[in-house]
Amino acid sequence: MVQLHASQSVEIAISPAPVPIYQYLSNTERLVYSLVDPSQLEILGPHTFQFSMRPIKFLMLTLEPIADVQIYPNDCGKVIIYSDSCRLRHQSALNRRFSFKLQGWLAARNDNSGVSGNAELDISIDLPAAFRLTPKSLLESTGNALVNGILVAIKQRLQRRLIHEYRGWTTGVVASSQLR
Repeated sequence: MVQLHASQSVEIAISPAPVPIYQYLSNTERLVYSLVDPSQLEILGPHTFQFSMRPIKFLMLTLEPIADVQIYPNDCGKVIIYSDSCRLRHQSALNRRFSFKLQGWLAARNDNSGVSGNAELDISIDLPAAFRLTPKSLLESTGNALVNGILVAIKQRLQRRLIHEYRGWTTGVVASSQLR
């Protein structure tokens, strides 16, 4: 069994706007577009989304993860991001020997000057016999780099898109309140 782990934190500064950032964060149907490309997203229900990741090369395997992710505001002002449901497209044999857990959060700073967050991704996989001759340390270091790359890609998208999505949302909220 190979255990993989990655963790990423994020800090994003945001200049003042007419609608506080914490209100945007609680609108998970909008926030999700800051995390993943719309072409990789399916809305499954309230606060539940399916993320289809681009193919990933891991040694001799091509993996296409599909994760069902819950994103919801909690009572402490944080947005929780959670998933323990992931499957690998076209890899039914690996899916039976694979476990996945994503835990994260985003929160507005108390002064509404930005957003802080953290995400942790843990994967356990029992690789096919062909990989048993490969040193476990090599499998783990390669796998950890890959898992970290997934979180880095989401973090970079969030850093690029959050302010843009938030500004677009505030413009719509302000305009609709002025029409009343």
